[in-house]
Amino acid sequence: MALALPVLLVVGVLIASQVLGRQTDPDPDTGPLALAPVPVPAAASADCSRLLSGLPQDINTGDGLLPRRALANPVPAGTVAWGGEREASGRPEDQPVVLRCGLPTPPELGPTSPLLDVDGVDWLRIPGAGATTWVTVDRAIFVGLTLPDGIGSGAIQDVSRGVKITLVSRDTDPTGPPVPTPTR
Repeated sequence: MALALPVLLVVGVLIASQVLGRQTDPDPDTGPLALAPVPVPAAASADCSRLLSGLPQDINTGDGLLPRRALANPVPAGTVAWGGEREASGRPEDQPVVLRCGLPTPPELGPTSPLLDVDGVDWLRIPGAGATTWVTVDRAIFVGLTLPDGIGSGAIQDVSRGVKITLVSRDTDPTGPPVPTPTR
């Protein structure tokens, strides 16, 4: 019995240090999110500043809300992200939702490109591996929203509201760059 008490004390200290150690170690999946930069020539525009400042802190996926993520330095210009706290899982639905403002004209955009109207904003679908990027095509600047596979359309609706409020439609802006007129 005399030997059991010190052994239990050592075991208790080891267990407590493991539990406390887990609570103080930062979780790499919830720290700042590292994103690769992409060309966003109009990211420094007043349009992007206005849009980015008006975006929600949480974004709807249709299955719940994703919180805005802090981005790791160097932060890509014109970029915000939500969710992705479990991206290490490798599952598409655990990847972040990423918005990039000020993109160049998408090469996929042409006169016959099919578009999706969401709350008065026209979006071009660009499928990819594990994610789809939706690009606004009827505004003064191009905005891309990349949604991982398995995420609902709520994020497009949330962003469409912000785009509609903050960005001028190409149809009403005669100074905007010419754009092919896609079919709807």
